[in-house]
Amino acid sequence: MKSSVFYSLAVALFFSALAFVFYLGKIQFPLNHGLNPLSLELNFSHFLTGFLAHLQSPFGRLLLQILLILVTCKLFSFLFSLIRIPSVIGEITGGLVLGPSLLGMLAPEFSEMIFPASSMGSLKLLSQVGLIFFMFLIGLETDWKNLHGSLHTAVVISHVSIMFPFLLGVITSLFLFERLAPEKVSFLSFSLFLGISMSITAFPVLARIIQEKKLNTERSGVLAITCAAADDVTAWLILALILGLTSSDSMSGVLLCFFGVVLFLYLAFKYVRTRFASSLSKLENIDFLPNYIVFFLFIWLTVSSLFTESMGIHSLFGAFIAGSTIPANHKIRKIIINKFQDVSVIFLLPLFFAYSGLKTQVGLLSDPNLFLICLLILFVAILGKFGGSTISAKFLGESWKDSLIIGILMNTRGLMELIVLNIGLEMGIIGPELFTIMVIMALVTTAMSGPAINLVQKVFKKKETIDLNSGLENAEQNSDPKILIAFAKPKTGIDLLKLCYKIFPNAKFRTFHVNQNYNFDIEQSQYEMSILFENIRFISANEGIPVDFQFSSSENFETALWEQLNEYKPDLLILGSPNVESWKEINKGPLKKIIKSSNCSVAIFVNKGLESLNKIFMESDSEGAVSIINSLGGDSSLFKQWKDEDHFDPNHHLFVRNWNTEKDFEFLKKNYLILGKKRT
Repeated sequence: MKSSVFYSLAVALFFSALAFVFYLGKIQFPLNHGLNPLSLELNFSHFLTGFLAHLQSPFGRLLLQILLILVTCKLFSFLFSLIRIPSVIGEITGGLVLGPSLLGMLAPEFSEMIFPASSMGSLKLLSQVGLIFFMFLIGLETDWKNLHGSLHTAVVISHVSIMFPFLLGVITSLFLFERLAPEKVSFLSFSLFLGISMSITAFPVLARIIQEKKLNTERSGVLAITCAAADDVTAWLILALILGLTSSDSMSGVLLCFFGVVLFLYLAFKYVRTRFASSLSKLENIDFLPNYIVFFLFIWLTVSSLFTESMGIHSLFGAFIAGSTIPANHKIRKIIINKFQDVSVIFLLPLFFAYSGLKTQVGLLSDPNLFLICLLILFVAILGKFGGSTISAKFLGESWKDSLIIGILMNTRGLMELIVLNIGLEMGIIGPELFTIMVIMALVTTAMSGPAINLVQKVFKKKETIDLNSGLENAEQNSDPKILIAFAKPKTGIDLLKLCYKIFPNAKFRTFHVNQNYNFDIEQSQYEMSILFENIRFISANEGIPVDFQFSSSENFETALWEQLNEYKPDLLILGSPNVESWKEINKGPLKKIIKSSNCSVAIFVNKGLESLNKIFMESDSEGAVSIINSLGGDSSLFKQWKDEDHFDPNHHLFVRNWNTEKDFEFLKKNYLILGKKRT
């Protein structure tokens, strides 16, 4: 009360003082006081004119473009994730939709108002900054040890999968040079660039597909990850040489550029990498990045990008090298990735997709000959990358199933192909027609990977199993109830599994982990997954009850869960929700939809500190929940009717309640298991 009165007096005094000063100003400066009577007439047209004028200013238009791009790309990313297509394809498609291929064709005036040619410079600069950060992240993820050992299976597959499509691309350029090459471009530059653009593999997209298709623990997935990492390093080194050839007019210029890059790489890995290793080794036990380290990272990224740009190679190669010099065996690398990832991937990268979309003109392919050329390039790209990878993998002793999956994964081009194509268009090596054709090729080869892997897995029905699932075959033969434990946070999954083992000793269990956070540090993601896997296996071994461990990498938890429900058909779905304070927070959104639509009973575990369960309290209105537990073979010796004189221990006790859509209640510091009967 006292503070409110004081604040009111302060505000009144402030405005009174302002009014007095303005009054004195009106008396002292009668001809220029600026205090004309304010018109109270509502002039909407005047307001609209001013609003549009500010909106069409360079900065206002840029902000509007960013808003439209982010919303559109995220919308398409979400829609594509629903049909199990990599979200990056949705973002790229969103960028294409905003370009002349769709928006410019359907609403040319609106497209010109939002994306006039005069505004492309600002959008290009922002997208280039985003790409520099992105390539820095790719460099961080790259493990140069993959290039050691020329006879290593993955490296052999990787290099053959570069050489074969590269050669086919160079051969194809013989038929395309006169028709599609810009005027001042030599055949050497055109053919080499077409060859390397056929050889690219999108490492981030490939890693995402491997996680989504649950290939992390299979040989094909592990080999493909290693192949793609080696492919990335080799392809970017070759691209740097090609760009050096293109930007130099004489052999002496090419040699100077080559030796300059070699010297730069030597200094970067000999001295800069060593210096970073020494500095970061002192920070192993901290959970944050000191400002001086961030400062030197930005300085090194800028210097490296500037050097390669000035050498005529491109700033993105310098950003890639800058990231590669960060030692791979430091936990601090994860912190660096988290610091750069959100801004570059979520905010700046969609601007690049839109900028690429604005330069992609599908209408140019109205000529039947260009359409046939598009089919030819698509055929050559798939034959070269898929064929080269598959044949080399099979020749080295891999099974047909693994060889085909490796070939499909290595044929994934996606974002990395777009980056290479934009470099070629920017440097004048390819024209807009070939750029559009190659963008279509990148989209098709990436989008086809998921369905193609599904087809291979259906043809080869005999799947490899992991040790954790041993014993499940015998369990399938009895009629024990099936329980699906779904979770996003690993700790929640461990808590749920311990709870289920205690309450349902005779049930069959499947744990389903949905990894919603895509991490560029693939090794770290696999390490975290292996830790979760080992914890679940340890608990399973102690209890003597087998558990089926499944996982999915999806931004949409609900979509992934519905697929698992349809496949497993459990009797009970149990979810965790520890960070809520009331029932009202749970009984809304996706959870409410799940309990209403699922064909199984659903349980929500609210954990406020349960360590080991030794008693379950029943309230007067919990008969329905208890009957569900009993129907699933629950341990009735744990149940006790709650009385006012009872003491609740949050470390060892649990309440059960019915799923009630009407009545709200506070959880306070009590553990709850809330159950709802399956839909009838």
